[in-house]
Amino acid sequence: MDTAHRVQRLSRILRILFTIVLITIPVIQILFWMFFNRLPEEIVTRSLPIMVPIAALQDLPLSSRLLALGVNFISTAVVMACVYYLIRLFMLYEKEQIFTAENVGCLRVLGRLLIVLFFADIVESSLLSVALTLHNPPGQRMITFGLSSDEMTTLLFGIVVVLIAWVMDEGRKLQEEQQLTV
Repeated sequence: MDTAHRVQRLSRILRILFTIVLITIPVIQILFWMFFNRLPEEIVTRSLPIMVPIAALQDLPLSSRLLALGVNFISTAVVMACVYYLIRLFMLYEKEQIFTAENVGCLRVLGRLLIVLFFADIVESSLLSVALTLHNPPGQRMITFGLSSDEMTTLLFGIVVVLIAWVMDEGRKLQEEQQLTV
């Protein structure tokens, strides 16, 4: 089996896998918030990107859970866009289009989306703390702000992917110039 065929085959598998992930992400988010009050405490504390006292998370009313779901979709939408561009990228690899402008464009957008995700995660965690404690009486409501190594890693990956797209675009331009040279 030659390399091109292996790349096509692996790209097809990854495209299918990421398509399943794209469909699954919003379903999991909706189920998480709809059944939030019935989830074991360990799942809740590991799943939330913020540190809210567990007493604030007990039996959230439907309005708070719906608000939290809406807030949670800030970063979820960005992640879904990232997955969409990964699907497009692997579609191109499936068609053996490696050094094309469209391929570079997918990588560039993917890198930029990762940078946007950095900011979206910060905003989301602050708004989520408000959404989860809004039903509490005055004096027991919270707003948090935090920056973790996860956000910094996302920012770093975004910058690296944008740089890789830039280098690939330069390589693509050189390849096109070389092909036009007689």
